[in-house]
Amino acid sequence: MERNMKNTENIVNLAAGCVEPGRKEKLFSEIGQDPESEKIYNKAKAAWAFLASTNNMPEYKIENSYKKLQARLNPRSTSFRLKTNLLLKYAAVLLLFLCTVPLAFYLKNQLTDHEAELRYTSVVAKYKQISEVILPDSSVVWLNSGSTLTYNNDYSLNNRDLVIEGEAYFDIRKNKKIPLTVSFNDFKVKVLGTKFNVSAYPDNEEITVALETGAVELLHEKNTSFRYKLKPGEIAAYDTKTKEVKVKETTVGDYTAWKDGLLVFRDTPLDEVIKILERKFNADFIVEDSSIYDPAFNATFQDENLVEVLDYIKFTCHINYTLGKDDSNKTIIKLY
Repeated sequence: MERNMKNTENIVNLAAGCVEPGRKEKLFSEIGQDPESEKIYNKAKAAWAFLASTNNMPEYKIENSYKKLQARLNPRSTSFRLKTNLLLKYAAVLLLFLCTVPLAFYLKNQLTDHEAELRYTSVVAKYKQISEVILPDSSVVWLNSGSTLTYNNDYSLNNRDLVIEGEAYFDIRKNKKIPLTVSFNDFKVKVLGTKFNVSAYPDNEEITVALETGAVELLHEKNTSFRYKLKPGEIAAYDTKTKEVKVKETTVGDYTAWKDGLLVFRDTPLDEVIKILERKFNADFIVEDSSIYDPAFNATFQDENLVEVLDYIKFTCHINYTLGKDDSNKTIIKLY
């Protein structure tokens, strides 16, 4: 019993992100060799994601659950290896849940019941925001402004299916048993473990997939013959009007720099620049003369504010602008 409880404690610490980096690989290796431990880890990771996403549990309930867990593990001791900050007490609550029948029933019926209807979690990065999302399998996704990531309650248990609207950078943990898929529009990217960027905003005429490391396969849900495999350093660009795909070598860092707060433009059409700035600064542009869209734009911005960016566009593209506000206090930029 002592050995089983210790193993469970290690698994929950790993699921909750409370393990030193040097021990992670060893624990993952041990879990991978034991189907029962792997099953507990998958359930713990899913339950941890549920607890972390709700933020509805009052701290006093976490404290009470934590104390009950201490008593369960060692009635004669008042200490436990989990440090007593709020994050780690969540892990303690999770461990207590995993050691009781009610959560086993909950996990069985809420997380692994294939006959039940799947429920979906969506994470939204609002305008002017970049969001980092840690998924139940420890994969990490960065969402660019105005983007939404959706996954179901079976994620990492029986599937690793993601849906993206907008732009996201993916750092995917390798799992040969459950390949990961990212769906957007009518397309799908299939991966095992890799780092790549997807840009698929609904109002963009081009969809891109840029591969940094590993390997990905771009598929079309309505066309089985549509199949493109990318190598690191390549980008696939799909024109939504002509329905054509172009695969070429590129500097992938230009397409992923946004997650580090950079704006990188390389011969970027000005209409695309405007869409990016609208999402970045939560502003609306008004363009009355279509000739303004003619020049391509080259620049890299890091900490510049909207006015500084507009001044640079004014200088390099010979375009004037005015700033104003609408009735909702949203910034309006008129280019002329």
